[in-house]
Amino acid sequence: MCVKPAGVQLTNEIQPFSQKTLSKALERTIAEQARRLAAVDFVLSMDAQPVLDQLAHEALDDAHTLALLTQLRRTFSADVAAELLAQARLRRRASAKFVHAARMFFVAEALEQATAQAPAEHRAAQLDALAPAGNFLDLGCGIGGDMLALAQRRTVIAYEIDPVRARIAQANAAVLGLADRVRVHVADWTAALAAGTLPPAAAAFVDPARRRDGRRAFSLHAMQPSLTEILKLCNRIPLVAVKVMPGVRNDELPADCCVEFVSHEGVCKEAVLWFGRDGAPRRWATVHCADRWCVLADDGVMPPLGELMAGMFLYEPDPAIIRAGALAPLCARLNGHLFAPDIAYIVASTFNPEALAQAFLIEEVHRFSLKLLNQRLAALEVGQVELLKRGFPQEPESLRPRLRLTPGGRSAAVIFTRRGDERLMLIGRRMNAAIS
Repeated sequence: MCVKPAGVQLTNEIQPFSQKTLSKALERTIAEQARRLAAVDFVLSMDAQPVLDQLAHEALDDAHTLALLTQLRRTFSADVAAELLAQARLRRRASAKFVHAARMFFVAEALEQATAQAPAEHRAAQLDALAPAGNFLDLGCGIGGDMLALAQRRTVIAYEIDPVRARIAQANAAVLGLADRVRVHVADWTAALAAGTLPPAAAAFVDPARRRDGRRAFSLHAMQPSLTEILKLCNRIPLVAVKVMPGVRNDELPADCCVEFVSHEGVCKEAVLWFGRDGAPRRWATVHCADRWCVLADDGVMPPLGELMAGMFLYEPDPAIIRAGALAPLCARLNGHLFAPDIAYIVASTFNPEALAQAFLIEEVHRFSLKLLNQRLAALEVGQVELLKRGFPQEPESLRPRLRLTPGGRSAAVIFTRRGDERLMLIGRRMNAAIS
């Protein structure tokens, strides 16, 4: 395999000096990769675990980097010392995503893109329930976030083109006692598909790379591999789930897929394109609500419109509900309506605790005016204010330094929004966090 270093262009007319430069660049790239693999191999070994356990109790912020590296280099090479410190820091960061992060291994960029444990396990449960008998494929497994969830259900054949991530994925399976249920190939699964060597499976999960040269991809056709390659896979595997960006464009969606928008911890983290999921709605939201998953589908009905007045309750839907276009069924649940057709706020005359929305009591409705806002905040003796917006051109936090608050005063919420061209500010208070 020919490795082309970043920034080096291969041409048919290379001068002797350029050939020499290219040769040195290739040697450096290969040598750097070999050193990294050697360092990772040591970190994955039993000899490194006491060191990682000790680092877990250290202060790992930037201010302590030099002291920690100096101490580690007394025993280990510079590459191994850097890898040990990096793993300790990544484990600490990963604890927000994985229950067993303190025993697992990571790569920084792969950790950022990895599915959190709860959504991964929920998706694995769906695949297990829907797929016929057989193995799972995990194509582009990274450090193994989804692979581990899949392996709890069935045996998994995984593909990962990056050798470091592949080794870490296999190590994570071993750490969690799943080594005999996982096999990781260091290979390009699209090449295996084209060559006819991709193993048959009951279902496949695909996690395409959505970054190129450090930049996010905003199109299904800019992912690696692209949607075109993934559609070829769908002709071979009966059930396929593809993790994509939550802002996926409607006009790029294939006609034969349905879309699930997944929200975890109040953030719409991803969309999943499902192929071969017969009977599913075209679009739906799946929201993690405390210890359970709540599902609401777009029913194709336009949400009702109505008035906006003080004394009403305003509901801010979970972002996955908005992405899925499931506002009409949520309006029905809340006995509410929109006050503007292009603003995803629901208002209702009664308060109904709802897991899929945050609720606020609207005490006052005004046209936007900073002078008037400060007058009302003073009159209401507001000392702490939560600022929200939807459809408003200015970032609310930019107004915070100009607000006049009463020390020790009450809490309030100010919601900046619009109705048509009319800019509005709604003053009220939060009723609840999302109800579980």
